[in-house]
Amino acid sequence: MVGAVLVIAAVIDLVAKAAAEAWLDEGSVQGFLPFVDLTLSFNHGISFSLFPARDPSSLTLLLGIQGTLTCLIAVWAVAAGSGLERLGLASMAGGAAGNLIDRFVDGAVTDYLDLHTGGMRWFTFNLADAWISLGVVLLLVDGFRARQRHSDAGGLTS
Repeated sequence: MVGAVLVIAAVIDLVAKAAAEAWLDEGSVQGFLPFVDLTLSFNHGISFSLFPARDPSSLTLLLGIQGTLTCLIAVWAVAAGSGLERLGLASMAGGAAGNLIDRFVDGAVTDYLDLHTGGMRWFTFNLADAWISLGVVLLLVDGFRARQRHSDAGGLTS
């Protein structure tokens, strides 16, 4: 299951990025949903463009770190105890793999979903970031469920 989720998440992400690059002009804003616009941009760094890697040595270092973390999350997913934990980690690994492959091919991660509310723009992201966020939510839900089961069994007191 981990491999399938990882591959499907990464493929969907990469296809969406290719479509965004084909259909959008960098910097132009196209309405999509009331709170999401389509805006093509390229992130040369990590989250929120921190630590940009524009030269070959920085890019190689970033790819190495990103690849190592992606593999560690995938291994953790395979070893996970519960199905929800496994699914969350596999989703995170799939998103990380999509961004890793995109950065390896283009030297940057393609972002195109521009979140905004009330005239205020928050950040631009992609489906890989959504898969990673979904994985975190699933891990939190799994943790709360495990804590509740443990509490119901008399293991925790309030």
